[in-house]
Amino acid sequence: MVRLETKFGAADSLTPEIAAKLAHRASHYQASVSLVYGGRVLRLDSLIGILSVQMLRGSVLTVMAEGLDEKVAAADIRNMIAGN
Repeated sequence: MVRLETKFGAADSLTPEIAAKLAHRASHYQASVSLVYGGRVLRLDSLIGILSVQMLRGSVLTVMAEGLDEKVAAADIRNMIAGN
């Protein structure tokens, strides 16, 4: 399992469009990808789960990935969340 900490910097707040892009990007990997935010684990294969939290610019979160391509998946999602 890979765990990478980052800050949300993709926009001022999490929008449905960004949540959809995260879910779509995560679906390209065999690894299971989740976010840990506010004491909750949010699976990126659940758009409703992602949208259930209010994430603002600067929010600290952890990207977790587990599976065959976990390192690449975690790094890619972390970069997307950070706004890189």
